[in-house]
Amino acid sequence: MIQKKTKESLYLTIINDLSDDIGISKEETKSLVDVALYSTDPRDVDYEQLKNEITTFLVINIFFLICKL
Repeated sequence: MIQKKTKESLYLTIINDLSDDIGISKEETKSLVDVALYSTDPRDVDYEQLKNEITTFLVINIFFLICKL
């Protein structure tokens, strides 16, 4: 039971941190995290690594969009 609470708290923490870092709403951030977790086993997820990967993905995509202008 403690393991489950820890995963849930990490899930909520990553949503809050990404929302603050990126500057988008928590609902949109939750959608991003849910999509990233959809194809993985939540038991094997390193939430700090997931946060870094989502941030990197968004930065690369924003840079790509700026370059297309």
